[in-house]
Amino acid sequence: MDIKEFQKMCSGIVSKLDEKYKVDRDGQLAFVQLVEELGELAKEVNRKKLRKAEPDNKNLSGEFADVFLQLAKLAEMNNIDLENAVTEKIKELKERGYLN
Repeated sequence: MDIKEFQKMCSGIVSKLDEKYKVDRDGQLAFVQLVEELGELAKEVNRKKLRKAEPDNKNLSGEFADVFLQLAKLAEMNNIDLENAVTEKIKELKERGYLN
């Protein structure tokens, strides 16, 4: 599976969850949910500093996955091809001399 297919699959999973829970997703909700998931990821990443406990790798992995699912959905809603967007950004960074 290539990245485009993976993005579409991830977006579809969010759509299926929206159907199940009768969520009427718009751009604002998609963005807020992405931020919410980023917050949950941050909490897990900071677990060692804030709670003096090692991060739970299973939970950490799940939080990364949640962020990606929400990012993929938001990108799809805005007609953004993540593979192309990242490829173009890397090209731009190289042209600016930030990367070798």
